Amino acid sequence: MGCCKVLRDRRSWRGQKAGTSESSDQTSDVDDIAVDAAKLDSLGLEAIAEVGDVFYEWALDKDSLIWADNVSGVLGIEQTSALSSGRGYASRLVAGKGTTRYEAIVTEGLRDNGSGVAFQIEYAIKNDQGEEHWVEDRGRWFGDSEGRPVRAVGVVRIITGRRQRDEELNFLVTYDELTGHVNRTRLKELLGETLVDLRRNERKGAYLVAAIDNLALINEAYGFDVADQMIVAVGNRLLGELRGTDVIGRCSGNKFGIILSNCSEKRMHATTERLLSVVRDLVIEVDAGPVASTVSIGCVSLPASAKTAQAAMMRAEEALTEAKHSRRASYAAFEHSPERDRARRSNLKIADELLAALNERRLTLAFQPLVSSATLEPVLHETLIRLRQRDGEVVSAGQFIPIAEKLGLVRLIDHRVLELAFEELVHTNKPQLAINVSGYTITDRVWLDMFIALTKSNPGTAERLVVEITETVAIEEISESQQFVQTVRNQGSKVAIDDFGAGYTSFRNLKCLDVDMVKIDGSFVEGLVDKPDNQMFLRSFVGLARNFGLPTVAEFVTCQGEIDYLREIGVEYLQGFHVGKPVLLPPWREGEKEAEVAPKKDNRAVS
Repeated sequence: MGCCKVLRDRRSWRGQKAGTSESSDQTSDVDDIAVDAAKLDSLGLEAIAEVGDVFYEWALDKDSLIWADNVSGVLGIEQTSALSSGRGYASRLVAGKGTTRYEAIVTEGLRDNGSGVAFQIEYAIKNDQGEEHWVEDRGRWFGDSEGRPVRAVGVVRIITGRRQRDEELNFLVTYDELTGHVNRTRLKELLGETLVDLRRNERKGAYLVAAIDNLALINEAYGFDVADQMIVAVGNRLLGELRGTDVIGRCSGNKFGIILSNCSEKRMHATTERLLSVVRDLVIEVDAGPVASTVSIGCVSLPASAKTAQAAMMRAEEALTEAKHSRRASYAAFEHSPERDRARRSNLKIADELLAALNERRLTLAFQPLVSSATLEPVLHETLIRLRQRDGEVVSAGQFIPIAEKLGLVRLIDHRVLELAFEELVHTNKPQLAINVSGYTITDRVWLDMFIALTKSNPGTAERLVVEITETVAIEEISESQQFVQTVRNQGSKVAIDDFGAGYTSFRNLKCLDVDMVKIDGSFVEGLVDKPDNQMFLRSFVGLARNFGLPTVAEFVTCQGEIDYLREIGVEYLQGFHVGKPVLLPPWREGEKEAEVAPKKDNRAVS
C-alpha cells in the first residue's frame, strides 16, 4: 500500500479539477515545485511515523480511504476491507465509546469557509485480534464550492495508556481507591444535592456516619493488609443493606458516610439498628484465623436537624462521639441541645481568646515546687501553662487546654512552653525545671528540632530540665515514645512518666522507655489515709520502682498524714498544694518583683 501525498493542489479540495489552469504561468510554477514537494511529503510522513502517528486521507464523495505505510503496525489491522473505505473503518469502531469520524465531519453540520475545518476526536477501535484500543483522531476537512465536506486529511495515534491514566485519575477524584465507594468530597456533594431534593419535594431523609470500632487493634494484631480487608468487607456489608437510591462513601480511614433518601426518622432508627447487626455478624477469614469487628453509628435526620451538608456531617460526628461514649457497637441520633449549643459558643470564645493570646504572647508560666519527702525542700519546679487575659485575670490550663487539643493548637502551646522554660533556664543557673508535653508533641519533629537547637545554643541548660510525658500517651505510641525519650536524653535532659497508674501499664513497658523518674497519678495519693486499697497499691508500686532504680514522685499531696505514709513506703519526692502552691513569680525572681500567687483551682500541668 503506497503513501498518499501530503501536499496536493488545494483546488482539488475545493472540488476544482487539478489540471485546470487560470494561466500558463501558474502551471509552470507548479511544475517547478513538484520535485521539492514530493521530497517534503516523504520527509513529513517519515517524521509522523517516527512518533507513532499514522497519516490518512479520506475522499468522502467516493468513500475512499488512503493510509500511510505504518497503519498496520500502529492499529494492528491488516484487512484491506477495514482500511480502504470510511464505512469499512467504521465497522471496527466500538459502539458507544467515543465520537466517530463521520459524526465529527458530516453530521456536525459545519461549513468550510475556504480554510478547512479542524476536528479532534477520540474513540475505541478493535484490532484483528479483537483487542480494544483508544485512538486519537485529529485533522482538517475541506469542502466543495458550497462548503460541504468532500475530503479530509488527518493523523491517528494510539492513546490507550493515556486514556487509562486519565480514567484512573478521574476515578480517584470521585471514588475511594480501596473500597470503590465515593470519596468524602463526592459524598459531601451528593449530600448537598440530597438536601436540596428533600426540601424541594418536602420529604425526609437521613445521614449516618459508621465507624469501625476496633480497627486500631486489628492493625496492631494482624497488620494493615488485614485491616484494609476489614474496611472493604464492612463497606460491602453496609452497601448490601442499602436501597438502590441510598449512597455510601468512605469519609475517613475507618468511617463510612451513608445517605438515606426518602427516609422517615422511624425508618432511620430501624435501618441503623439493622446495619449494626449485619456488621456484628461479619467474620472474615485471614491467614491468622477469623477476624470480627463492630461499628458505632451517629445519625442525623434531614433536613430537620441540618440545613447544609457540612452541618449534617458535623452533627452526625457529634452523635457518633456520643455513641462511642455510651458503649461500643451502639448508635446515637443527633438532638438539638441548648446546653451543648452554649458549650459550643463558649468553646469558640475560648478558642478566639487562645489564638489572640498566642499572637500577643499572653501565655505565661506558673511554677509549682517538687520537694524532697525527707526535707520538704524544693528540688525542682514544674512549669504550668497559664493564659493572662487582657484585663489581667489569669486562667488555668484546665479551662483552655481541652479546647486547644480539639482545635490542634496544643502543639503551638507546647512550643511556647518550651521557649518560656528556656528563658528561665538562661536567666539564671539556679532553676531546675520540668515541662509537660502533649501526646501530639511526641511525634512533632518541629518541637524536637527546636528543643535540640535551644539546648545546643544554651550550654548547661539541658541538664537542668525534665520533660514529662503521660503514661497513656507513652504506651499508646510506644515506638514513637522510645525515639522521643532517646532524643531528649541524648541532649542531657531527663524524662519522667506523668500520671503513672492511670493507664495500668506494665513495668516492662516502663523499663523499655528508659525514663528517669515516675510520677504517681494523684488519684492514688489524694485521700490515701482512708483508702487501704490505695495504700496497698502504692506500697507495691514504690517497691517495684525501687527494684528498677526509678525514683518516684507522689502528686496531689493534701495533708500531713499522706506525707507520713509516703515517707514510710519510700517515696522520694512530693508535689501538691500542701507542700507548695503554683506561683507566677518563681523564687529565683523574687528579688525582681513581689510574688504573685497563681489560680488555686488547677495544679496539673499541660497534658
